[in-house]
Amino acid sequence: MLKIRAKILSSHILAVVAVMICAASCLNGCSFGQDSMAQFKTLPDEGWRKSMSIKFTPEYADSSIHYDIALAIRHNNDYQYSNLSLVVDLVDSVKNVTRSNIDFELSDGYGNWKGSGFGALYQSSVIIAQDVSPSQVNSIVVWQAMNNCDIVKNVIDIGVIVTPSK
Repeated sequence: MLKIRAKILSSHILAVVAVMICAASCLNGCSFGQDSMAQFKTLPDEGWRKSMSIKFTPEYADSSIHYDIALAIRHNNDYQYSNLSLVVDLVDSVKNVTRSNIDFELSDGYGNWKGSGFGALYQSSVIIAQDVSPSQVNSIVVWQAMNNCDIVKNVIDIGVIVTPSK
């Protein structure tokens, strides 16, 4: 009887581990469609310094169509603010820069995290460019711009999601 319970318990543990591995692989680069791309970069455990830029070079499946680009933030329950202020530079193929200041709202007025989550990890995204050709956004550079905060902690990953425009 004890051996049967141990076997059942171990099969349940294996099933839970398999589900967790599948979910984690989706969080690291979900497939949004054959012409879509997601790229994430993990931030240091000690936090994201104001002086640290994060650079992305989007990959486009087809240079003849237009795309929407979203910026995604993953944070945990210990993130201490309701928003994340960012500076985002979109750099085109001839090195022209379009700079935007984004106030990324991560929670509602009641302190509930927005976006989707798995365990204590939450992901929210915001569109930063719509209906752009690949030559219009050759690279993306992001800085944290929180007032009076040199280091932001508990932001786990930042990423870009590129999808064909509708």
